[in-house]
Amino acid sequence: MKTIPGMEMKFTVIKNEDIEKYLDDRDKSELSRMLWKISQLRSVEGKRPDNAYLVINIDEPYAEEVVDILKEYGHWGHVVDINQITAVFENETLLLPESEGDQ
Repeated sequence: MKTIPGMEMKFTVIKNEDIEKYLDDRDKSELSRMLWKISQLRSVEGKRPDNAYLVINIDEPYAEEVVDILKEYGHWGHVVDINQITAVFENETLLLPESEGDQ
């Protein structure tokens, strides 16, 4: 996977076409339930439950230009946000860090 210096794996993006192609009805139902739960809990915390994001594939030739724009507006690089977690991939598996409640 290509990386760009300063890039964090802050979001998980799933292409809708991949959901339709690779998940059966039960998987889709479980995913829908989890997304609904996250939305509800965000709402309880006073956050917008329905954020929308612009996604740029880092393999695109203009990706570094987008990074330059993000840097110009202070939206690039490591920012400490207690509401965000950092996930890592290990052997093609997404690993989420343990939360304090999991210990």
